[in-house]
Amino acid sequence: MMTKETIKTRFHGEITISSADILVLDQEILGFRQHRQFVLLPHHQDSPFLYLQSASDPQLAFIVIDPLTFKPDYFVPYEEVAGLGNPEFWAILCICTVGREPGGQDLYATANLKSPLVINRETRHGGQFVLSLPYSFEYPLFREARNDAGTKP
Repeated sequence: MMTKETIKTRFHGEITISSADILVLDQEILGFRQHRQFVLLPHHQDSPFLYLQSASDPQLAFIVIDPLTFKPDYFVPYEEVAGLGNPEFWAILCICTVGREPGGQDLYATANLKSPLVINRETRHGGQFVLSLPYSFEYPLFREARNDAGTKP
């Protein structure tokens, strides 16, 4: 039986979700052991990014992206993601970091390809897994330089 609940979110305010919307991370996000239930929310229309919002902490939201949108040869070895069932039901997401270059105005974004989130879309269970493949923790997505006036060139 699906239940509805209202949660507070960092970027979308209060929203009502169904119990079917909740993702359960049996393998926690590194450094966030106490946070196991999340929902995926849109970043904005036509954006490849999503918010992975904690269902219990309104301030905890990760920016995530499907790595196949920018790296078509990306894959997760089946044997490294034990217990998640058939790979055709996997959703793979990478946590992104957005920031400014130290001491500068340049904006950048990276994706953690080394430790993806893998979620079985049928069971809604998954987790973060550190892969043995030589992927980067900080794969560059973009850099956006600003000129002296603080605007994009």
